Amino acid sequence: RSIERYADIASRSCINFHAGKGLVSCSPIAAEWVANGVKAGGAINKVSAEWVLEKTGIEITNSHPIVYEGPPAGYINPRSLVRAQTKLVEQTQSKVIKKAATSLELKSGKYVIGGTWGSISAARVLVATGAFGRELLETPLLLQRMCRTTVTAEVLPDPALPSFIMVDPPDARLEEIYWVPPIRYPDGRVALKIGGNLRESKPVEQDDLTEWFQGNGSATEAESLKNCLEELIPEKKVVSWKQKPCVVTNTVSGHPYIGWVSKGLAVAIGGCGAAAKSSDEIGRVAASLFSESGWDSIISEKIFAPIFQN
Repeated sequence: RSIERYADIASRSCINFHAGKGLVSCSPIAAEWVANGVKAGGAINKVSAEWVLEKTGIEITNSHPIVYEGPPAGYINPRSLVRAQTKLVEQTQSKVIKKAATSLELKSGKYVIGGTWGSISAARVLVATGAFGRELLETPLLLQRMCRTTVTAEVLPDPALPSFIMVDPPDARLEEIYWVPPIRYPDGRVALKIGGNLRESKPVEQDDLTEWFQGNGSATEAESLKNCLEELIPEKKVVSWKQKPCVVTNTVSGHPYIGWVSKGLAVAIGGCGAAAKSSDEIGRVAASLFSESGWDSIISEKIFAPIFQN
């Protein structure tokens, strides 16, 4: 449902954030992806490595099945999507505080949200803060926060290059990789972003996560990602490389936690590394908790029920 609203959000905000560049996926469960894609009405088909090389320049050498999904599959620019959503909120005369919130406390029956900018109070609050949300709650959610490193490779724009997902990529230290085609970043570079997960990854706690974001990510993971990119698209000349720390917030259920955790306090946390494209609908469903009629989705509320640590 988020994808169905992309054009409307872009039109009303005058901010473009979606590009239907297509998606190539290489995975042992590709047949399952095709079945699910067809069921959802997607233009998805099984293809050969030769077809992928001819059409996109990507050289796939492992033995997993490959599928291609045409538009609207592609990518979104998350920064631009947030700018578009924020602009639409501001058009309703709502107040947007573009500062970090560092505390959430219950005082005299109301929640007080604070930061260096001051504080505000509310009878009901939705916490949608990703990896750092658990520590804001009296009863912590059961989450696995996985450190990730992303790499951007400055390259020339390439209209033929689609988004890409691959299980068992060329560098065996990685379990899976993804990339999104080159876009312009705030620093002015036009770069392809590639990420993935090392096979040896383990969950971290908040102190480790804070330290992680104060650094530059994992040199090992960055090297692995560079190796994959150079093997998969060897003809692509990279002008410069940059890396940065990232985090994936996984839930026990494999679905985002959307629901009430105490009186007046709800959460929408845990994208499991795959929620950016669906974020608008996740937010809409979470907001529906605060309406008179409550939960508004054809999917059962139980699937998204928050799970707490013992």
